[in-house]
Amino acid sequence: MSFLLSIVPFSIYLFIYPTMPRNTAIHYNFNDVADRFVDKSSPEVWLLCALSFIAFVITLFLQPFLSRQFKSEEGSAIMESLPGLFTLLITLVFSILGICYLLKA
Repeated sequence: MSFLLSIVPFSIYLFIYPTMPRNTAIHYNFNDVADRFVDKSSPEVWLLCALSFIAFVITLFLQPFLSRQFKSEEGSAIMESLPGLFTLLITLVFSILGICYLLKA
């Protein structure tokens, strides 16, 4: 599920790419005013789409470490599922950030 969630920004990007303006805002200041623009096919735009996938891969590699940290003596099912939930949450946050950027572009 986390993997599917991590590729949603890529799917949206490919879907809206033809309708995006040639120069798209890549950075906004605190007043929500765009202050940096790049070409819509720039590697920076791809990187913003890839943030959720990168976060997914990093948390996937951290799962064995997190599993040891959350292992309880009773073998609680909730405690054992926390690393997977953590991966899902982190992937969700970065997917939402990527989607918000794309919809604002």
